[in-house]
Parts: sequence; structure tokens; C-alpha cells
Amino acid sequence: MKPINVVNKLRSVMPMRALTLSEAFAVAELQATKLLELLELRSPSVDIAKVAELPKIEVHLEPRHRMPTLAGFSQWSDGRWLIVINKDSVPGRRRFTLAHEFKHIIDHNAARIAYRNIGHGDKRRHDQQIELICNHFAACVLMPRTWVKRAWANGIQGEEELAGLFKVSVEAMHTRLVYLGFLEDTRKPLAEYFRTDALGTINATAA
Repeated sequence: MKPINVVNKLRSVMPMRALTLSEAFAVAELQATKLLELLELRSPSVDIAKVAELPKIEVHLEPRHRMPTLAGFSQWSDGRWLIVINKDSVPGRRRFTLAHEFKHIIDHNAARIAYRNIGHGDKRRHDQQIELICNHFAACVLMPRTWVKRAWANGIQGEEELAGLFKVSVEAMHTRLVYLGFLEDTRKPLAEYFRTDALGTINATAA
């Protein structure tokens, strides 16, 4: 049986047209769900290292002194996708970064079309919102909506306990719980809820 090309399967989910930010978030979640299905990952914590086993994907770890300001990056090099992760980051951040960078790889062929209206002509905002989309994908892979809801319904409701279950940082779990509506973000001023770009601020997920 011919092996499944996971990257192409995930790319096929992306509509080939300009997306709104909310549509981009929806597509990212669909892709995350599809990834878990293709890799046969059904319970926390997600074995995100399986991404490194995919064809034409290579993951390297580099010490902090070589990339002091970066958690990771990805690039096409010598016929394969190279994902470089800061090995001195805490484990939860390394896992989140790997998923985040994998989303950049998935988006490579479609980004110019799909994200052309993201940021409304503001380059800095455009780049920031693409990073938010990749963060959202990573959150959906590592903390899938249905799995978090199941854990919460089973009485696992402490941020630290949930972070331990899903092997993510407490900050990432807090942000995910706020996004899913389990917690109220008391740190955000009321006015933030009524800004036209509020979706971006709500969906930012910490590594």
C-alpha cells in the first residue's frame, strides 16, 4: 500500500482563495484534526515527534546560543523541509514550536493566495496574524477541543493538571481554556472584546 502523503492531505483542506482571519482559524483547526486522524493519535499527550518521521521532514535541535531570540524556524533545504528547534526551551515550548513550524510547512504552497488579505495591507500585522494562525494550529493539535472538553467533564479542571495531561505549558493551557470558553480572561480590558481585530487577540496561544 502506498504511504499517505500527510502534508499533501493537509494542504488539500486549504481553500485556494483569500481567507478571512476567522476562516483561516477554522481551516487550521480542520487541518489539526486531520493530522491527528492521519497519525492515529487519539489521546493526550500527543506524540508530536511523529511529525519528524514524515517523509521529507527533518527536525534538528540547536542550542540557545545559536538561536538566542528564536524558539524555532523552518525552511526548505536540500530536498527536504528542515525544522530547527531551540533545544534549551522547556519541553512544552519545544512541542508547541514543532507543531507551529509544521503549520508553516503545510501553508507554504497556499499562503500567498489564502493569506493575501490577512492584515489588510499592513505587513507587520499580516505577519503577526499568520503567526497567530500557526499558534492556533499548534494549540488544536496539542490540545484538541474535544479532548479538553472530555478532560474538563471528567473533573480535570486545574490549569496545571491539564497542562501536565496534555504536556504543554500552563500559559498555553490557560490561553486554550480562555479560547474554548472554560475560563474568562480577566487580564484583558473590557474594550478589547469590541475591537475589530479582537479575534486575533483572543486566539493568541502562548508556547
